[in-house]
Amino acid sequence: MAERILIMSLTRMGDLVQATPLISGMRQKYPDSVITLMVSSDFESFIPNIPDIDNSIVLDIRQFKKREREQDLSWVVIYQYLESFLEEVKAQRFDLVVNLSHSKLSALMILYLGIKKVCGFLCNETGDRMTEHPWMQYFGIEPFNRNYNPFNLVEIFTRSADVRPEDQRIRINVPEEPLSLIAPDLSREAIRDDELVIGIQAGSSIEGRRWPASHFAELADSLADGLNARIVLFGVESEAPIAGEICRLATRSEKIINLTGKTNIPKLIAWVGRCRYLVTNDTGTMHIAAALGTTIVGLFFAHAHPYETGPYSPGHVLFQARISCAPCSYGVQCNNIVCIHKVKPHHLYSMIQAHINAGGWNLTDDMGPLDEVNIYETRYGNDQRLTLKPLTRHPIKLDDVFRWAYSSLWLESLGEYDHCDNSRDEAAMVELMWQDYDCGGIDEIVEPLRYKIEVVKDLIKLSREGTKATTSLIKMLHSRPSSKKMQALGDKISGIDETLNQTGCAHPEIKPVIDLFVKRKENFQGDDVVRLGKDTLRCYEQMRKEFTRLILLLNAAEESFAPGVIDKNQVGFDSINALVPGR
Repeated sequence: MAERILIMSLTRMGDLVQATPLISGMRQKYPDSVITLMVSSDFESFIPNIPDIDNSIVLDIRQFKKREREQDLSWVVIYQYLESFLEEVKAQRFDLVVNLSHSKLSALMILYLGIKKVCGFLCNETGDRMTEHPWMQYFGIEPFNRNYNPFNLVEIFTRSADVRPEDQRIRINVPEEPLSLIAPDLSREAIRDDELVIGIQAGSSIEGRRWPASHFAELADSLADGLNARIVLFGVESEAPIAGEICRLATRSEKIINLTGKTNIPKLIAWVGRCRYLVTNDTGTMHIAAALGTTIVGLFFAHAHPYETGPYSPGHVLFQARISCAPCSYGVQCNNIVCIHKVKPHHLYSMIQAHINAGGWNLTDDMGPLDEVNIYETRYGNDQRLTLKPLTRHPIKLDDVFRWAYSSLWLESLGEYDHCDNSRDEAAMVELMWQDYDCGGIDEIVEPLRYKIEVVKDLIKLSREGTKATTSLIKMLHSRPSSKKMQALGDKISGIDETLNQTGCAHPEIKPVIDLFVKRKENFQGDDVVRLGKDTLRCYEQMRKEFTRLILLLNAAEESFAPGVIDKNQVGFDSINALVPGR
């Protein structure tokens, strides 16, 4: 009997596009399955563009927004709608649900549906959210450890569903003969077949992530004057004010075509496909461009982080402010968004001009100082993972070393592959660090790194203490335990966990391992104290193994920083295809 699979993606259009490798992986893993996609009504029109799905379900909470404004809304009405909606979904008797939404509502919906096999966020009968899969547990802690996350959302999605599609590229269904949809527009604007067209997506779902309209206007003028480009403005109707401001500020407004709020999904796809470049904030349009092969110049400000939501395809260039608070933590509302002013219009213009002339992304002398700017190129690594190659070789920081270490640690610990040759990972990590960063001032981070290694060693000892105390507690439970002794052991375990949490707060580089330990314990269920004790024991052991592996990786980095170990003059920093030992 065919598997009936439900995939829930209720957040943003970009997340839908980033979920397409997962969906194609599910199709390959369950070739006879019936795959149904659940989306919110905001993205109903985009459903036909998602490949490999058979059916769709639309959750329409948006319908209540107008009544809320009119003060004609009762929670009873919302409850009745949700109950009716979920009963219809329940009647389809799904065998498996993949929940890519991390909201409490989606978790409660899954509880109501009673689907036995759940991949992703769910909740128990008391309403506590749970995340059973190791990669979904990692997804739950990643927002609190963003500086150390090396994985794109595409990779987290596919691994969370235990699928590895043959082709991990994001994909969308494209209308037949897309240019025919916009032929009247092309004719009206007198755009020749060989004319350079550059798109701009100036809006974004969160206003604080937006590059200023004045910067977009200045860039549009430079592209029009220097490259004789035609500029097309994209966006939804609510973003019309920023598009209008760009047109007002630009001196070459006659070269701008303002399509904000004037394209449906098929026309948007056709227009983005016609563009040679798309200059964009972190938006769903950016991911459409990645799926179409349109070259992206991406802008990541405030909460947006290229490691998480950068376009999952090679050959794009991404800009991010290199300041201590970037990216913002989720939930932070910044009242002084300085990051959007660090990336200048001439930075983007110089990169696009050089790309047209040379066919590759290269920094130019006229870009000026880039101390407060990160510029990355998206590339596939030897392990077929998408990587961000720094084009601005900044001095290496401790955060960079830990991010590289975690890229190896989590692939091993969370079930990516059998780790046969640890030394190959270490060698790859070390060589890539020397290629990607300016290691001339490496001495400045050696002592802090050694200190962090000692902290991790202390945490390994603490993990062993937790293992020992938990083992004693389990043995005691099999006999007639003394309440005082049990209380003492319980207090000791609580004290160990509190010390772990305090250490994580004091050492954010180490916090991801501790947070994952806590996340695993959050998923404990039932009242069987012996079983709970054994589950706790496994958590301590897993954390100890992860700390041990982290030390090996950090030691490899620290040893490479010693004088004479690696001659940086012998490393081809600018070699795109440098051979690096693969995983």
